[in-house]
Order: sequence, then C-alpha cells, then structure tokens
Amino acid sequence: MFPWFWLHWAPQLHFPLSGAVTQDLFSGIRPTAGDADIERAVFDVASYGKQIGWLSEVVLGQQPDARPERAAQAQAALQCLRTLAAEVETIKDRQRRERREAASAAVEALAQSDPEALAALLARHVPRPAVPAPRRSR
Repeated sequence: MFPWFWLHWAPQLHFPLSGAVTQDLFSGIRPTAGDADIERAVFDVASYGKQIGWLSEVVLGQQPDARPERAAQAQAALQCLRTLAAEVETIKDRQRRERREAASAAVEALAQSDPEALAALLARHVPRPAVPAPRRSR
C-alpha cells in the first residue's frame, strides 16, 4: 500500500476556530433593506464596523467635555464619512447606468426576437394618459 494513497482518506481534525472558517456578513441583511449590489459595493469600500466607528468618533467628538485629541479624531472621521458619501453616490450612479444599459440591451434583443412580446411588455409598463371623466350636464 502506498502511504500517500492512505493520506487522501485520512481523517481531518479541526479544533475550534481552526480550519476553513468563513463568515457571511450579508446574510443578516433583509432583502427589503436595500439594494444588495450597492450594499456589497459600499461594504467593499468601508465595512460596517468602520462606518460605525467613524460615526461614533463624530458623535463623541461633539460632546462639550471632549478632549482636543477627540475633537481632532472627530474631524478626521467626519472627513472619512464625507468621502464615503461621495463614493456611495458614485456607486449608485454606476449601478443605475449599468441597469439602464442592461435593460436597453434586453429590450433591443426582445425587439429583434419577439416584437409582439415587446409590444405586450410596453403595454403593461408604459403609463397610459389619464382620460378626464365626462362632465355631467345639469
């Protein structure tokens, strides 16, 4: 028997916090909480812990008895939040643009392959003009 052949079926023993440990941070986000793609992109820029830390620094730096170094940390954290807010707007704009382009491509493909289905789709989603109610004469 070859020893390397036996190692393939050798039992694996993992002690607590050892081995392949992963954590899904997004599983706690309800589907109705927002746009999952945007949430992930923002999380890649700054984790929730980082965001909460910045908010805490800003709030604690506003206290009347805050030490000067705390006020300086609060200003730095506030700048981080402003930068994050600008990046979030960029992410949202990019997401809107990508969705418009994907929708346009899908509509174009449907127009080429099934014009009747496109007409039905547009009839369902294009708002109809409001028709005024007829006036009653007295």
